[in-house]
Formats: sequence, structure tokens, C-alpha cells
Amino acid sequence: MNGRNIVMPTKQGRLLDDDASFAELKIDRDVPQTWEDGFRLSKPFQSGAYEWWYADAHFSNGYFCIVAHNIEINADGEISAFIRLDIAKDGKKLSEQKISVNSNELQIADTHCDARMGPHFFRSEGGSLDRYHIFVDPDSAGGFGIDITLERTIPSYRPGTGRWDVDGRHFSWFCAVPGGRVTGRLFVDGAAIEVEGNGYHDHNWGNVAMDHILSGWLWGRAQVGETTIVAASVRFTNEVGGRETPLLYVTQGNLILVDAFNDAVTCLEGVKITHPDTGKPTSSDCIYLVDNGDLTASVRFDGQRTVIASYQFESSSEDWEAWYTRFPAKVSVELGKSDGATIRAADAGVLENMDFLGRAIAKAP
Repeated sequence: MNGRNIVMPTKQGRLLDDDASFAELKIDRDVPQTWEDGFRLSKPFQSGAYEWWYADAHFSNGYFCIVAHNIEINADGEISAFIRLDIAKDGKKLSEQKISVNSNELQIADTHCDARMGPHFFRSEGGSLDRYHIFVDPDSAGGFGIDITLERTIPSYRPGTGRWDVDGRHFSWFCAVPGGRVTGRLFVDGAAIEVEGNGYHDHNWGNVAMDHILSGWLWGRAQVGETTIVAASVRFTNEVGGRETPLLYVTQGNLILVDAFNDAVTCLEGVKITHPDTGKPTSSDCIYLVDNGDLTASVRFDGQRTVIASYQFESSSEDWEAWYTRFPAKVSVELGKSDGATIRAADAGVLENMDFLGRAIAKAP
């Protein structure tokens, strides 16, 4: 060779999809269960562990909202909680808030989704995966809030076990509602606005700080005509192998057209913008490609060079700031079947870029 010693990571990160992992995690490969959307962390809590329940919605009147009910575990094993609430209209940011919640005001079920945080809640109705009620009290958030119902219209989803793992250290994901119908009210500057549209809900948790095993991800979702799309590319750090794990899930109603991940999907990054806070070139455009012989799929998330949310994310690194960035995506899909039939459509969606290497932390001389 050239005389250099190449040091390979001792532990390789991977998305678990083998039968042994399903058995160990007690997960049914084909039938998602309600407990998968319940509280997944267990005591004693580990430093750096986290969990959140996320939803977003595109409304017919041009409004868009994102909400997440979060918990984090600090270095002393203590739990903290907060709500993320972002509201935009026609691509213009109206509210970007982080609402702290007293840890004594938490009630979270482990049998189904029911996260109560002070006056706010994120819960399934009837303990199922079919219908959710999400509330953020506007009196606790400067006149901004939500009171919406989300009804699932698309089968729940996870790629494999939904667990990105490095020898027991993990980042886990369960997509309870890849697509659904939303009705209810937004609160903007104290005014209640009736809304209806399409929505989405997923659930994340892990037992170590994310930046210990991940360098970042791209994620997007959209309702394009009758077609529902969820896509992502999750990247492990170089220290655990640097593997990229793309995924693509496409449905028409209850008919699953594409359920592919790992080597069955190619993710290509396109246009990069200068990040408004860090100055780093940041992906605002990506394309997912699948060809399984019976069907070809091409899905593009074009963030239109427009940032609607950007904030520094919690990081355990002493060298890097983590940054979360969101774009209002134009999503175009082209599906080709072996019989020659094609589907082409485009509509609004969302694209996010999570970068755990967002900006180097300046060191004192």
C-alpha cells in the first residue's frame, strides 16, 4: 500500500433490520403497535437521553405549523421538558418558540401516546394510532398555540426496526402517522383561526446524545395529490463507520408503492445555500431514487433557497455547534411502473436539515 495505517472504527453504526433485532426489541415486523408511540425511555435515565413527539401540518389557508413535545435527560440524570412551536404562513415565519415546562408537571404513558406537559398535551384518542389531539396553550406562549385533531389516513411506518444502532447506543424513530387529515384551530397573536389540511406525526427517542453517533440527517414529507411521501437520509459519524442510511416511503391511500431503505435507495443532494446563521454551505435540495425492477421512483424536495426556521440544537460536542434548518419545499414525484404507467405530481411539503457539524466552536487562544 502507501505505508499509511488506516484505522477502522471498531463499532459500525447500522439501521437494524435482522430477525434477531426484531425479536430482541419485541417488535412485529409487519404490524406497528400502539406502545411503540408511548414513552420509550426507562429508568434509570441515562445522561444525554431524549424523546419527543412531533407533528406538522399544512393548512388550506396557507398556514403551516410544527409542534414537538420534548424531554431531555441532563448530566445528573434529571429530566427536563419543553415544547417547540413554529408557525408560518405562505413561507413567512410568524412564530418560533421554545416553551419550558416544569418537570413536576409531566405525565407520560408508556402503553400509547399520551404526553401531558403542564397545560399542553400530545395524545392519541382511544389509545390507538388512528386519531390524535394536540394542544399548545396560547396563554403560555405569547398568544401563539394550536388545538388540532390529526386523523391517520396512511399506514404507520418504520424502516426495519426504526433503530439506528451502535453497539446498544441508538437513535430510534417511529412514524405513527405518515399522512393524515387535520382540523382545528391555530392561535396567532391571540386570535383563533379555523384550519384544515394534511398532517404528519412521528416519534423519536434515544439513549445517548444524538451527536455521539450521528453527524446529521435530511428529512422531508409531503402530500402530493393522492400520493403521500416520507423520505430521509440519516448519517452516522465517521467514528462509527460514516454510513448513510437513506429511506423512501410512498403510498396512495393504503396502497404502499415504495418501502425502501439502505442500499435500495439513493439520495443525491442538490442546491446548497449559505446558512443564514453559520455561513456554512447547507443542503436545501435533495432527490431520492429507487429502482426495484417493478417500479422506479424519483422524489425531489426543493427547499427553494428559503429558510422558515433555523435554530441552534442541543449538542454535547465541545468542538461543534448543532444547527437545525427547515425549508418550505416544493415536492415533485415521478413514479414509473413496469407496465408503462406513470404518476407525475407536485405540491408543497417540508424539508429539514439537521447538522451536528453546523459550525466549529471558537476556541480561546
